[in-house]
Order: sequence, then C-alpha cells, then structure tokens
Amino acid sequence: MRTTILAYVIALIGLVILIFGAWGFSVLNNANIIALTNYAIVFEMVGGGLAMIGLAQALRLLVVIMKNTDLALAAARAKKL
Repeated sequence: MRTTILAYVIALIGLVILIFGAWGFSVLNNANIIALTNYAIVFEMVGGGLAMIGLAQALRLLVVIMKNTDLALAAARAKKL
C-alpha cells in the first residue's frame, strides 16, 4: 500500500514539473531576447518530469509483479501440502 501511494506521489510531482516546464516554454516564447541556455533549462524540466512519471510507472509495475509472484508462490506451496 505504501509503495502504491509513493508511486502516485512521484507521478504527481512529475506532472507538476512537466506543467511548469511547459509554462516556462510559453513564457520564453513570449519574451523578446532570450539566451539559448534558457531553453535548455526548460527542456531539462520537461525531461525530468517525464522521467519521474516513467519512474512512477515502473514502481507501480514492480508492485503488480511482486503481488502476482507472491500469489503464485502461495498457490504452489498450498498444492504441495
């Protein structure tokens, strides 16, 4: 249960970072003179948000695999008895 909550919290934080990265991109597009490094920072934020969302999905998948493995092991042990 705690791991599932952690996965959702990580996904939420990743979504927030992704939204702020998109907002930063829109602000930069409306500015007059901008350095190229500012765009790099925005792309890093978007990439970081996507990476955190991917990490949360991997954690959720790991939880599902662990639950299914535990059920399969319990069924195999019950058949032996």
